[in-house]
Amino acid sequence: MEGTDWKHVRLFLWVVPRTVSTALTKCLSAIDGMKVWFECFTTCSTARKQYQLVTGENLPMEYKGNEEKARHAADILQPLLGGGTVQPDQLMYGNVKRKIESSASKCVLVKEGYFAFPDEKSRDYLPAGFKHVFLIRDPYKVLTSYKKAMTIHLLKTGLLTSESVKTFNLEKDDPVLNAGEFFRGIHDIWKYIRGNVDPNAVVINTDDLLAKPAEVLKKFCHLTGLPYSDALLQWEASLDFKASKDGFDTFYETAISSSGFLPPKPTPCRGSLAPDVIKLAEASMPYFEEINKHKI
Repeated sequence: MEGTDWKHVRLFLWVVPRTVSTALTKCLSAIDGMKVWFECFTTCSTARKQYQLVTGENLPMEYKGNEEKARHAADILQPLLGGGTVQPDQLMYGNVKRKIESSASKCVLVKEGYFAFPDEKSRDYLPAGFKHVFLIRDPYKVLTSYKKAMTIHLLKTGLLTSESVKTFNLEKDDPVLNAGEFFRGIHDIWKYIRGNVDPNAVVINTDDLLAKPAEVLKKFCHLTGLPYSDALLQWEASLDFKASKDGFDTFYETAISSSGFLPPKPTPCRGSLAPDVIKLAEASMPYFEEINKHKI
């Protein structure tokens, strides 16, 4: 897509897990001049949460002057990464915000989970000048897929065994995220962004994207200022895509090796679902349905 004449674009992509967000990010990363920041604030948020659980103290938001605490936070986070590494200075919101805002790239795409900015203290570090986009999907599909991926990840890291996996409860036993907060959380940040930052934030139901990728991508590009081309519908099936996160490859391996959008799978039969998935999905539906009314 070289040689296109289009304005500078700054996009902030808000997601819950399993909403095809990595595939969309890989798709958009092929646009000439695109710079992707992949879940950098999510890493800060995870470190902040784990540091507080272990030490009982709040992790500072700035790295300068707090280097020792940053190193301690990195050591705490290490077991959850299953062998991946993280640099201490990448765990501080202030550092990440400044790096993103100073990017000279023609287009910047920041992909983050809703949980990266759970409170006013963290929201003070939202990068300025961005158009905001929210990805949502049927809660039954999201939670079914998430439980499968998290189970595999915890088995790989040794945090689950072949015995404990049999009783793994998504609501009670996930050491990384609270799946019961997925849709309540993205609903909260959606309302915050619409009320304080971007009243015309874009909403995409990613089942629509999978069913009609050309139609939805054209609308998306028109609303955000990105250049649309049919070339966006296919990309190289390569593991060289650098947006995967160290230690969490289970969640991204299908997307990073993909070459296009696959048709959406049907909603799983209720009788085939585990009780914890049903409970969380039912509680999530009102939040999903309200946001879904605003989809493109």
